[in-house]
Amino acid sequence: PGVHMVTTKLDTLRGKEVKLGVTVIVDLHYMTLSRNSDHMTRYLKTFLNSVELRFSDMTDPKISLILTDVVLVDAAEQEQLYSNNYILRNTIHGSWTRHNSQYRFPRDSGIILIMTGFNVWHAHFLNGDVTNYADVNGACTQSNKEVAISEDDGLTFSGVGSAAQAIALLLGAKFDLGRTRKDCSQDKGYLLSSNTGVSAYYNLSDCGKKEIKKAIEGSKKKRSDCLFKEPTIKNSSLVEVNKSIELPINFFNNTDPCNLIYGSPSCKSWKEEPDCKVVCCIKRGRNETVNKHDGAPCENGICSNGNCIPRPPKYQIQV
Repeated sequence: PGVHMVTTKLDTLRGKEVKLGVTVIVDLHYMTLSRNSDHMTRYLKTFLNSVELRFSDMTDPKISLILTDVVLVDAAEQEQLYSNNYILRNTIHGSWTRHNSQYRFPRDSGIILIMTGFNVWHAHFLNGDVTNYADVNGACTQSNKEVAISEDDGLTFSGVGSAAQAIALLLGAKFDLGRTRKDCSQDKGYLLSSNTGVSAYYNLSDCGKKEIKKAIEGSKKKRSDCLFKEPTIKNSSLVEVNKSIELPINFFNNTDPCNLIYGSPSCKSWKEEPDCKVVCCIKRGRNETVNKHDGAPCENGICSNGNCIPRPPKYQIQV
């Protein structure tokens, strides 16, 4: 009977789709040149599409991210948000999302993602290059625990892994550190194998996926409604933006990733490279390997984090 009950429980999520409303708060360090432009909202939607790819192998439930609002903070609000820019001390202990932050976060959002161009690590002493902070299982709790912070350069989608980690944590996954299951261990290199935003694989370990499923199954009605019902888009200009299925490859108009990152060409035509990695020929004979832009076509699908992944249904026509 126990086994039967587990099966029934898992069936409750079969074919369901989490529609996670994302309010993005943009701090003064982020995209300073594009703060009030359509370019920024287009970038942020493309950014979320790229983050969503990291969850594309999850089907029960499927995870979708919807941009519901973009909030630009001013200097006074940022002061309240970060308390004199001791951003790391506050983020690492999580206190900025609870007691120390005087900033009034929006109350009716699935999650709130603070995008910063500020270097989260170098703001304070710490062993390790932390690029995000989030509370485990904080999504849709409306208790300030649904707030996460993520670092991104606002130009090359450098923070996609960082934001994906934060969102995975908010949905209930935990870091792979100390896992006893070998296929979920930290050295396998899945999304939550470190807190740097960098991982070998684009996706979560099987353990991380199961933790998200379990957290969602255990949600009370109010939280469940927040997760599964279509979120309200608060900013009318974002209604059209949300229809966009652009990925970084489209955003950069199929340009060479080596030119973007190093200002140098790829050693051979990047489009002819069969997988999702490109070797860049940098002056003085130095070569560096970089990932193709997310969404670039590869042998059996599209690229995400330098991995060739199955093409999700919504990208079957485009890209």
